[in-house]
Amino acid sequence: MEERSVEGRRGERGFALVLAILSLMLLTFLGLTMAATTSTELQIATNYRWSQQALYNAEAGLEAARYVLADVATAGSEWTTALPPARTTPWTPTTPTAVAWTDGQGRDYERWECDDRGAGAGYGRVLAGGGQRYENVSTFGDRALNGAFTIWIRRGLEPDDNGNYTDLPDNDKLVVVSEGVAPYTGTGVVGQMDALVRSRQAVRVLETRYQLGTSTTSTPCGLNTGGGQAGMGATGDNYTRCVNITAGATGTLAPVFGGVSDSGSLSSYSDVQ
Repeated sequence: MEERSVEGRRGERGFALVLAILSLMLLTFLGLTMAATTSTELQIATNYRWSQQALYNAEAGLEAARYVLADVATAGSEWTTALPPARTTPWTPTTPTAVAWTDGQGRDYERWECDDRGAGAGYGRVLAGGGQRYENVSTFGDRALNGAFTIWIRRGLEPDDNGNYTDLPDNDKLVVVSEGVAPYTGTGVVGQMDALVRSRQAVRVLETRYQLGTSTTSTPCGLNTGGGQAGMGATGDNYTRCVNITAGATGTLAPVFGGVSDSGSLSSYSDVQ
């Protein structure tokens, strides 16, 4: 009996070690899975953060464009100095290469070759004003951006009956395209960034249309000879600020006092309580 018991225990030697190794392998696998999941979630959160930041930068670009365009506009020439020349040669969306245009400064009319919504017009000319070209702007005014934006402006499109397009000749209308990127490092073009930044960079593009409204400043009464609240009655009627006030019972204030009596004195009145 004792020999059988010893032989049985000898056959079970090392089982605990095998069980411990299997348990350790299982825990290691679970740990690696959790680490991979956490890393993926962190990457998703980072991508979402940069995507939202790029959207905010694009919105900042639209606001910046509004201020810059207000400064460069004039009552006489409107936005002529800022807009690119109108392209009068018609083109079709299937042949956008015929209308590619640049002023030799880099990114003008970017993505014209695959611009389906703009019929091959591309983003437009990079906005310039106040001695600055608004490309990869990471600081505007006294505010530093967590990224950068680029602003393009172009003319609107006018289609014809044959499906061709030309630029609108109007100088008081334009299309603004704002590209926001995040993150952004450096002051050069995107290609000069390191590979890590480029691989994680988010890009958002917004487009809007602006129309210039101008008015001529003039005096409200022609020669600016207004005399205040002339002719204002007791109920506030007959008001005009472009008639001089004249004194006396028969002057412009007569309606306020109820007119003139036969004796030439001001008529009296009483309030009924």
